Amino acid sequence: MYSSVRSLLTVSVFFVCSLVAACSTEASGSLGGNAQLNDAPQSFKEVVIFSVNDVHGRIDNFGKVKHIIDEARAKYQSVYFVSAGDLFSGNPIVDFHPEKGYPLIDLLSKSGLDVNVIGNHEFDYGQQELAERIDQASFDFICSNVEPGSGSLPEVPDYTLIESGGVKVAFVGVVETGSRGGLPLTHPKKIQGLGFEDGNAGFNRFASLKETSGADLLVALTHQGEEEDRELLSQHGFIDLVIGGHTNQLYGYSLNNKFMVMSGKHLETLGKTTLKLFEDGSISYEFEVIDLMAAGPEDPEMLTLIEQYNNRPEFYETIGQSARDHDRRETACFYTDALRLVSEADFTIQNRGGVRANLDAGPITPFDIYTIDPFGNGFEAYELSVAALEDLLEQIDVSFSYSSEFTLERSGDQIELLQNGVPLSNDRLVTLALNDYLTNEFAELFGEPTLTYELTTADYLIQYLKTLNPGPINYEDCER
Repeated sequence: MYSSVRSLLTVSVFFVCSLVAACSTEASGSLGGNAQLNDAPQSFKEVVIFSVNDVHGRIDNFGKVKHIIDEARAKYQSVYFVSAGDLFSGNPIVDFHPEKGYPLIDLLSKSGLDVNVIGNHEFDYGQQELAERIDQASFDFICSNVEPGSGSLPEVPDYTLIESGGVKVAFVGVVETGSRGGLPLTHPKKIQGLGFEDGNAGFNRFASLKETSGADLLVALTHQGEEEDRELLSQHGFIDLVIGGHTNQLYGYSLNNKFMVMSGKHLETLGKTTLKLFEDGSISYEFEVIDLMAAGPEDPEMLTLIEQYNNRPEFYETIGQSARDHDRRETACFYTDALRLVSEADFTIQNRGGVRANLDAGPITPFDIYTIDPFGNGFEAYELSVAALEDLLEQIDVSFSYSSEFTLERSGDQIELLQNGVPLSNDRLVTLALNDYLTNEFAELFGEPTLTYELTTADYLIQYLKTLNPGPINYEDCER
């Protein structure tokens, strides 16, 4: 565990900066005992921190982001731009680049990002790919609760110290560990060998960081969600600000005379937190949301670069039709049906959290399928008895969708499979097909697969649409 230290050059050129739609949501407060309306005026240092979280590969708004950041750095003395994790997984343009994830690293670097905390989906490409992306980035990656252990990921700094306009900020990183076994929520194979601890429990070791480092502010840059962030801020009073991610929320509010923010998802919004550091040690906070879907203008060089990355016509071939807009549950019905028909299995399941987007009305393209299923999961089949399958399904403690000619009935925690209203014989052999994320997440329930398929689950969905020609997809009100 170690730190990273950098200094930023601030250009002191002042002009009017207009942020379009800058206050569509606003939370502000004068905290820390300021009572500025009643006290004599004090001098202060102003700090502006722009933040994003859960970008998940979206790149189209980076022209707007760069323009906003550049304007702000010309206007304000102390400006920072940070990310609260989950840069990857969600856009085939980024996920299928020859260097997985690189377009996002490139665009964030050119936009002036200062630091990113490792999120759970930073591991989705594997440790070696993550290590290469970290090496390519012009910004810092931090995480205080991961150890390299026997894995292939080099040691990542706990925190970074960044100085801008005479203000030094210590950013300390934390990633969520809410999956089974106290691990981040990603494919278990992708984090083999790495060690993780509860980030909140270990955060007390940074209690004196401001004093020892000379930092003016300590910011917890986290990827663990609102509930965990509230606990973090409640437990550790030396934190000045929590900038969070993971739960894709949009908020800014005070807690225990400090402040916590989260800035949405998918680069649809940009958070702007303004802090005033008064000479008596008090701090005021103001949070604004910039609607990037409405904002403008855009940096022309970034627009050109984005167009170059998006120039992948193979992703936009029409391979099917959707008769209507499908929500996630309806999309999961299509997903599991397609995999069952391609695999010729008796039963298929899919964790609902792995269905990442809706299937909308109109042409279906590979881009759509890879957005719905971005993780590159393998596909496996197991032959087992009906009794064993029922027992297995009862023990998988995640929400899942399924496809089968059988009917699945639940009674409390009990599952029973029926055909034409009659329970299946316990010793009847059936074939279960599912992604290898589930078989690794619940490794204690699975032995060696009967069959390991050659393609990923997403590629089999594409094959289904191309070769089986199912006609317009329509799963209205499907709830299995």
